[in-house]
Amino acid sequence: MRSGLCAQLGFKQETTVGTAVTVDKFLPVNSFTPTLAKSEVVSEGIRGCALTPYTDDSVVVGRAATAQMNVDVRSKLFGQLLRQILGNVSGPTVIGATPLYRQIHTPGDLTGKSLTFQVGLPESYSTTVNPFTYKGAKVTNATFSCARGGTLKLALDLDMWDEDTATALAVDTYPTGWEIFSWAGFTATIGGTPTTTTGRTTLAGGTTIKGLRGVSLPFALGLATDRVFAGGGGVKSEQIENAMRSYTGELDVEFADRAQLHTLFSAHTTTALQFAWTGKTDVGSGNYAALRITYPQTKLLTGSPGLSGPDIIPGNTTFRAYGDPAEVNPAVQIEYESLDTTL
Repeated sequence: MRSGLCAQLGFKQETTVGTAVTVDKFLPVNSFTPTLAKSEVVSEGIRGCALTPYTDDSVVVGRAATAQMNVDVRSKLFGQLLRQILGNVSGPTVIGATPLYRQIHTPGDLTGKSLTFQVGLPESYSTTVNPFTYKGAKVTNATFSCARGGTLKLALDLDMWDEDTATALAVDTYPTGWEIFSWAGFTATIGGTPTTTTGRTTLAGGTTIKGLRGVSLPFALGLATDRVFAGGGGVKSEQIENAMRSYTGELDVEFADRAQLHTLFSAHTTTALQFAWTGKTDVGSGNYAALRITYPQTKLLTGSPGLSGPDIIPGNTTFRAYGDPAEVNPAVQIEYESLDTTL
């Protein structure tokens, strides 16, 4: 086959930022759209009646690449991607006597953390699958989303140092026995009391968000992506943080209970939110793979219902997560419980 059906996507955590490694983790991917940007300078020095610059008047002074990636979140292989989004991870630690392992991801330093990506793209006029390899990849934006009746999706915006087509195409292999997280295992709660013990934040006493039809959870990471210096050959240095992070969310929800959302929005009350996806397969002793995103302290930013006809009134609400003044609970935590024994 000579279409996208034969494409592949692999990645691996780099030991040194910007030094490419051989990818060894492969995910079924919905889309991966890279863009190579060349910075060209053209000299327009006058030379005897020349009406255009000549080919030797053009020079490339810099190269960089970006990409947008979209995948369905599964119960294996996502630990390294989660680490790139938040920065700090503990685990994986086995849960009880089962083969399930818990990773706890919290906000931490992103310095020294990067990935190599390789996408294989088939030519339409041959059987060749061309490898495009990208080093020094960092996440600038990430969004988890789940709509009614759909899967949990992760969209990533990537900033990368350079593109290489000389590296050989890695042999893709995929796990077995993994699950896609979906609407069928999705729960969402608001309120309750967050508690952080030995690095893990749990939420007690929350109530189910009524009338929820979907959720979008963006993570915006402020990175300086233009750090190009003399001696670097036009290739950037490590992207480092230069702005505060923004952890936000949007709830697609009916106006089901004024006290649950609108009252908190109007009063600017701090509240906890948790969104969880659980697998359907018992991996042992009643344990199931899971991904939980917990925001111990949020403010609802919008949430005014409005009448526009006879249909059910919408109560769409947005929120932002904040740090804890007491510095006990993190601004956000992602728990990933999978069969992965390592990141």
